[in-house]
Amino acid sequence: MMKILNSNLYTTTLTLLIICFVSPSIATTINIDEKVTHDLDMYRSFLSTSEQIELHGEADFVTIGADAGCDFDSNVSSIQDAIDTGSTEVRVASNGSYIESIVLQNQNLILRGGFATCSDAEINNQNFMDLTTINGSANQTPIITVLGETNNLYRLVRLENLFLMGAVVSPPAQGAALSVIEAEVELQLLRVTIFNNTGNIGGGMYINSGFGASQTNINVFAQDMLISSNSSLSLAGGLYCSGGGSQITFTGISTIANNTATTIGGGIFMRGFCQISIYSDPHPNIISTFPGIFNNKSAEEGGGVFLSSSASLYLFGQQMCDSTHCLGSNDAPIYVQGNAADIDNLNKESGGGIYLDGIGGTNEFYANGTWVVDNQAGGNGGGAYVGGNSIFEIERRPGGCWQADRCNLIINNRSGTSIGFGGGFYVDDATMNISHVYLEENRADFGTAIAASGENAMVTIENSVFDDNGNGGADGYSDFAVIRASTGASISIRHSTIADNDAVNSVFEVDPAFGSSMSLSSSVVHDPSSGNLFGPVSGDLTIDCLVSHEPASFTGTNVVVDDPHFVDRTLGNFHLAAGSPAIDLCASISMINPLDMDMETRAWDDPDQIDGMGIFDAGADERYFFEEIFVDGFEN
Repeated sequence: MMKILNSNLYTTTLTLLIICFVSPSIATTINIDEKVTHDLDMYRSFLSTSEQIELHGEADFVTIGADAGCDFDSNVSSIQDAIDTGSTEVRVASNGSYIESIVLQNQNLILRGGFATCSDAEINNQNFMDLTTINGSANQTPIITVLGETNNLYRLVRLENLFLMGAVVSPPAQGAALSVIEAEVELQLLRVTIFNNTGNIGGGMYINSGFGASQTNINVFAQDMLISSNSSLSLAGGLYCSGGGSQITFTGISTIANNTATTIGGGIFMRGFCQISIYSDPHPNIISTFPGIFNNKSAEEGGGVFLSSSASLYLFGQQMCDSTHCLGSNDAPIYVQGNAADIDNLNKESGGGIYLDGIGGTNEFYANGTWVVDNQAGGNGGGAYVGGNSIFEIERRPGGCWQADRCNLIINNRSGTSIGFGGGFYVDDATMNISHVYLEENRADFGTAIAASGENAMVTIENSVFDDNGNGGADGYSDFAVIRASTGASISIRHSTIADNDAVNSVFEVDPAFGSSMSLSSSVVHDPSSGNLFGPVSGDLTIDCLVSHEPASFTGTNVVVDDPHFVDRTLGNFHLAAGSPAIDLCASISMINPLDMDMETRAWDDPDQIDGMGIFDAGADERYFFEEIFVDGFEN
């Protein structure tokens, strides 16, 4: 059962009680500053173009449609004809019929739909709900192609209120609806939908800045964009992105959904230093509902997203700002939901939601305020597969979030039932750092929540909660262990809470082969329904300051065997109640992120508790006295 707690965690009065605590700086393995700076610069350019459009007079644009007020009659002229006049802006009325293929070669253009008639276009009366359809069914080339030339100037292309649909494109053409190939261009997209197109590579959209001496700069800024129900005959059902000069930024409510790839990357395929970021920013005038990557499917790896050759994907479910502007909000998460890999059930392929390849460089995945839910892989890693040399990181940043407790939620993801590893995440010779994450209701044969394998696999877990993973081996899953390390993997768990799972054999499995190891410090593991903490034979274990349900399966220091006294574990509230033996139990330890599950400073010394080795509470929560006041006065 999903457990979402009240997002209004603190009243103004309680906020005043903690204002004296200063949040320490947060260290991240992946440097996100450069990407956020780039995205905010693109946002400022987008706003500047919007202002310029508002200032355009009659001499600055031409219109096309089916009424008498149009400059071009859509019954006899095409949008390409209007573009070829060299006008700065073309306004397209929805009363016309447009079946064509548009090519932009080394030119600036603003192409805007959403006008009922040309009379509305003349006075800039654009309806945000009106998307003008351009049908590509009559051509074997993409609906809109943006091309560059050798040493061409950097151009601006803006598309607004367009519905690009119906194209069926065969090789060598790539990208059925929108294709940008080695152009020096800033591409701005506002309320553009790419729907029901079929291509060879990139069923919906194709972005390729090239490599080496021919590499260009393609900067895409998309607000309220929908890429849906497209398919590829090869890879990248929805969006293909390649090249170190390719950067794509999605904001507003942008969605990649219901796309299918015959091979890999059902929603998105990205490679060769391509960078994609998605921000969550709900607002009144939206054409989609939820931001993120939904219900995409691939016959092979990467149902939602496939990353290869040093690609980088950033999911920002929390607001990101500089001194003048912000992108995103704290009102809704980014979703990676309902994606599936190995839909043909042939080869047990991995990465239902996200797949990071281990070949050709270091791929990077970063997320905050993110919900990974209901993803399925035929092989390993229902939520995500993280391959060798890749870095995978989820954190919560200081400030607001869509949900006070479960800001990052990894729930109900499943690996294959035929020897599947890592229901939530599978880490294969790669690096994973997760902090302030809830992992719940995930299923696998080995490692219901997380499985790590390989001598280069390093997993760090901080300030996180694991509960309800596994179901006792039912439904074809073995459900062995909540967290598993094998063939040399190293897992470090700090200030985390593991409780009320239903794994089989033990809570943790640390395979002694090749020196697999686990360190478990300043944590709470109260999970009797999963058996002992460890099986009869384990690799290297380092355990210090632990509240546990049993002491027999391991040797550690500062171990307390007792009920941790959570506030309400039945309802998924794993905050510490007054009198918990976990309070003021531990000494200070090195942390990537020293703040607790509520982003509160650790080491509050409870005057009613006898100190153990220090004044740090064990587990994900650092209990303050006003938390109990809040629960008694408001929750009950």
